[in-house]
Amino acid sequence: MTVRRMILSFVGAGVLASALAPAAIASTGGWRFVKVYRSLAACQSAGQSVVGRHQAREYRCENDYDKAGVPVLDLYTR
Repeated sequence: MTVRRMILSFVGAGVLASALAPAAIASTGGWRFVKVYRSLAACQSAGQSVVGRHQAREYRCENDYDKAGVPVLDLYTR
């Protein structure tokens, strides 16, 4: 493989990655993970606080489990 072919391969991979990145972000709907909370009240309070400070338009708390299998809530904002 020549140096020129290797450079073109790397450039092609970079172009492909940059083209696919916005699609991956769009598929999440713009939601960004913030933090894990143990209770619904704590998650909602943190979400309302972030929205109240105009750092996000909206928030959501999703059910999840930690590594030990204990139920937790994930806070997402957008």
